[in-house]
Amino acid sequence: MGVEKQSRPHPNSAYYIGSGKAKSVAQLAKNKQANVIIFDDNLSPSQDRNLSKITNLKIIDRTQLILDIFAQHAKTRQSKLQVELAQLEYNLSRLKGKWTHLSRIEGGIGFRGPGEKQLEVDRRRINDRISFLKSKLKAVEKTTEIKRKKRSNLFSVGIVGYTNAGKTTILNKLTSSNIYTANKLFATLDTTTKGKTLSSKDKIIISDTIGFIRKLPPYLISSFHATLQEVINADLLLHIIDISHPKLYEYIETVFSTLKEIGAEDNEMLLVFNKIDLLPRYQFLFMKKKLKMDFPNSVFVSAKSGEYFEEIEKYIEKILSKKKRRVNLKIPNNNQKLVSFLYNNAEILSKKYNNNFSRFRIKVPYKLYAQKFDIFRKYEIKTRRMAGRRAVNCPK
Repeated sequence: MGVEKQSRPHPNSAYYIGSGKAKSVAQLAKNKQANVIIFDDNLSPSQDRNLSKITNLKIIDRTQLILDIFAQHAKTRQSKLQVELAQLEYNLSRLKGKWTHLSRIEGGIGFRGPGEKQLEVDRRRINDRISFLKSKLKAVEKTTEIKRKKRSNLFSVGIVGYTNAGKTTILNKLTSSNIYTANKLFATLDTTTKGKTLSSKDKIIISDTIGFIRKLPPYLISSFHATLQEVINADLLLHIIDISHPKLYEYIETVFSTLKEIGAEDNEMLLVFNKIDLLPRYQFLFMKKKLKMDFPNSVFVSAKSGEYFEEIEKYIEKILSKKKRRVNLKIPNNNQKLVSFLYNNAEILSKKYNNNFSRFRIKVPYKLYAQKFDIFRKYEIKTRRMAGRRAVNCPK
């Protein structure tokens, strides 16, 4: 194994690196008896072809490497469809160079060589397969959207972060789950959603999503649209960061830019600096002071030991309290179905009983109030102050 670097003002149009460096890389690969050369950037089809000719080796660029890793880790039907779609869209633009050895055999005027015919056949087959995969993914997305609507009244938390930052471990800790985790890139490709009841009796859902990475291929962003939809629709994002990583600032910026690209940059966010157990105490205290100045809206935890984990729940409860409406209700005692609903879905501040009615003072999420508006309006006690603000507070 060997590594070569080159600093250039701009990429070479023919080889990405300079022609001299390309020959140097070819010689190094020969000396190391390598069978593949990997570039930490994206190559054009012509650059890929030219490098293959000069090195006589298989060339893999950054996008292809990431897609290969994704293919190895795809376990569910949805993730397999998403990865295959991304691979086909990536390979479609690279078909032409694969048939140059046949395109030299040409017929007379008005005829096409067999290489060109094969290229058209392959392109048509890939386009047909892409259309098929997109239709399948639309069906999956429709099913996912139905499930999402069923839980739309619940406060949703989306876990995001650079790959291998500990997102799934955080989810396991928060929800007492046992989802597969591994210390490697993109161990999780599918969205996993779990429910949690907070100490305030609020029920929330927490979703773990695909890890982000620098220069995430656009094919993946489009293919994983249904998966990333959980991030876009989340009421709160937990941005998980490996505090022990030397490039943590670069990784934070990568996640911010990816969120902007998918349209989730304005979502409320809490930065969760994870893996504090990997730092010596003095280094952790120094890093905490510095990061708290740069990112005031942050907490510091260890998903492995559970240290300071209550800070995450406290923050979620704080956000939830801002999204609740105080309501006074007068409910007939024979309406036990509504009373049971309140105990399961609202924060009970006080209650008083008499022979015919029960009076409840509650705090209920605005989303749930809007969803059950007719029921709340029927039993809500209208004080003078509330009546004066009715037009403002009631949903349209």
